[in-house]
Amino acid sequence: MPIILAIFLGLVQGLAEFLPVSSSGHLILVQHVFNMPDDMMFFNIMLHVATLIAVLFVFHKKIFQLVRHPIENFKTNVSLIIATAITVGFVLIFNDWIESTFAARVLPITFIITAIVLFSISFIKKQGGEINYQSAAATGLAQGLAVIPGFSRSGFTISAAMASGVQKEKAAEFAFLMSIPIIVAALVWELIRHPISINSIGWLPLSIAFITALVSGIFAIKFMMDIIKRIKLYWFSLYLIVIAIIALFVV
Repeated sequence: MPIILAIFLGLVQGLAEFLPVSSSGHLILVQHVFNMPDDMMFFNIMLHVATLIAVLFVFHKKIFQLVRHPIENFKTNVSLIIATAITVGFVLIFNDWIESTFAARVLPITFIITAIVLFSISFIKKQGGEINYQSAAATGLAQGLAVIPGFSRSGFTISAAMASGVQKEKAAEFAFLMSIPIIVAALVWELIRHPISINSIGWLPLSIAFITALVSGIFAIKFMMDIIKRIKLYWFSLYLIVIAIIALFVV
């Protein structure tokens, strides 16, 4: 794999994982454009490890607080458990159907659906509350739906929390925190299902892509946490419409 392509893929994963634009959809689109080989699973897994480390880095103080003081943070911890359990349950039930039904050809549709969700949620008025068990359940279901390529995990979970009345910044923080257990679960699941192979990639491109995804992931999280205070999410829907049109001619 050329170094420049490794850097580009790392940027795609790092930025798109945390901005509400669907990292899985973008990776599939890029891999189609560059006609990349099929044995990319380990490469994709390592990029997800990089973005997992990015979350741990940015939210290390909050994570330490949740772990060190579980009683004081009981509601948040239980909410994370509820969201994760619902996501895992949804994926276990529907994953085979999703994999057999939703291929690259549906990306234009799923990108547009994500754009509609982001546009609609921008006009929700009832916000300002804390995460509760009901909003945790809604975000868990939204995270499960985001297994479908083109559906944004961060976009869907933030939108679900906001639709449940949660304040935007708190919705974003919870969405990123709940990504930790589900990314870990997905990594373990994919490692069990697929053999490790980097024959068509090489260690140097893999390492460069990993570092790029890590650094850009940290940037994307901080950018998202800052910008969500000041702008409406519908601005991302405009970008998604453009990507949907591109996908229509690529896949």
